[in-house]
Amino acid sequence: MHLSETMLIIDGSEGGGQILRTAIALSALTGKGVKIINIRKKRKNRGLGKQHIACVKALKKLCNAEVHGLYLGSEELIFIPSKLTPKDFEIDIGSAGSISLVIQALLPLALGIKKSFTVKIRGGTDVKNAPPIDYLKNVTLKILGRFGLETELKVIKRGFYPEGNGIVEFKEKPSKIKKICLVEHSGSNLVEGLSYVQNLDESIARRMRRKAIELLNKNKLECNIKIEVSKGVSTGAGIVLWNDTLGSSCLGEKGLRAEIVAERAVNFLLEERSSGLALDRYMGDQIIPFLAFSGGEVGVSKITDHTINNIKVVEQFLDVKFTIEKYKNGYLIRGEHV
Repeated sequence: MHLSETMLIIDGSEGGGQILRTAIALSALTGKGVKIINIRKKRKNRGLGKQHIACVKALKKLCNAEVHGLYLGSEELIFIPSKLTPKDFEIDIGSAGSISLVIQALLPLALGIKKSFTVKIRGGTDVKNAPPIDYLKNVTLKILGRFGLETELKVIKRGFYPEGNGIVEFKEKPSKIKKICLVEHSGSNLVEGLSYVQNLDESIARRMRRKAIELLNKNKLECNIKIEVSKGVSTGAGIVLWNDTLGSSCLGEKGLRAEIVAERAVNFLLEERSSGLALDRYMGDQIIPFLAFSGGEVGVSKITDHTINNIKVVEQFLDVKFTIEKYKNGYLIRGEHV
């Protein structure tokens, strides 16, 4: 193995898997080799988990990368990409690891591929500490689609913790990103959403929906929340809400009443909406790599550690400088090429 003097060294000790996902995505896209050290060092389960390994394997396939340190628990990874060569493939995370986060790692590649590719991913569609697949579909991909990112996503089967076994088909097309300017919320009063259960009684989904509508109507918001009932290997429930460019969600838990699940999702959405800005705190970090390529500015309700970490990684790969300033009841993030 020949380690180039120009290989970037990324310290992953201050964050989680997002540092890894962003680093390998930009490595594949720019052709720059990267060594990531101290991966998830401060987390309870240090090093690479199954979902992180699935991300690396997916990107490795798409750019014929040379990879070292790819094993469960590894705290150091070397990723040396070759030319991007899109191809269709399937990947099994091997657990209820998040399918959304694997897709998140693939998204920037749309800016460098010459032909479309489709990947079928097996894992978790609705799991803790990751965007539910319906948030990805109705918030992340819709926003990025406005600025030129072309994708298609189809949920074939849901997967909840611990069994997983959800299946999603994701297609990515060659795309050019336009300058992103998305600062203030549109003011739309329509909240759309999905209340869903798998292997559970439909009444649970109906109770979540009813409570969400009651609370949203109290705040003078209109609702279009659909119900989904499915069968699968895993069992679970949840609700995802979106108000134009803002999103919110809550997963059901054993012993947590359906009404409480809905209330948590609604309260979070109302809190994000009160900032008056276009993006919720989670979309704020997801948009950073695209803002780096397009330039422009976005309004975000809150600045999270994920956002700060993503900015640090992106600035190491690309000739871009981000600035953050207080704006209204939130923050303005600006990306400028240097």
